[in-house]
Amino acid sequence: MSPEKTWEFIEQFDSMMISSITEEGLSHSSYAPFIKYEKCFYICTSGMAHHTKNLLSQAKASVMIIEDESECQNSFARKRVTFEMDVTHIKRESDLFSDMMSIFYEKFGEKASIYEQLTDFQLFALVPVGGRAVFGFGEAYDYKDGVFSAVGRGGHQTK
Repeated sequence: MSPEKTWEFIEQFDSMMISSITEEGLSHSSYAPFIKYEKCFYICTSGMAHHTKNLLSQAKASVMIIEDESECQNSFARKRVTFEMDVTHIKRESDLFSDMMSIFYEKFGEKASIYEQLTDFQLFALVPVGGRAVFGFGEAYDYKDGVFSAVGRGGHQTK
């Protein structure tokens, strides 16, 4: 896989794993369906969910998009992309909220109508500030300033 193919890999998926930070400083893991618009990700989550409260209070997250175990060749080398994210809450009254809801409908169809029907759902923009894509042993790409670039091939140490 090449750095250019990383975005294609991401676009195969409908949901991402999210790690957010509680007010007590603990890590909380969950998942959410997402859309990608340009190089920004958007999630819409229930106000009752722990990660929604965390994102509103901390505005930072880490996410992972990972190959399904049933489809991988080696459980020790699942293809995956992780990002450290800056998070912005998008107000319902904004044009951006309406625009992103249209894209959610395009991707998910009528299932996305819950986001507008249940008004506790919150829209967040997740902007990658760093990350890494791993596509096998010795095949990794770091993400910085909007670009994936190959990690040096120093090899793995063995006993």
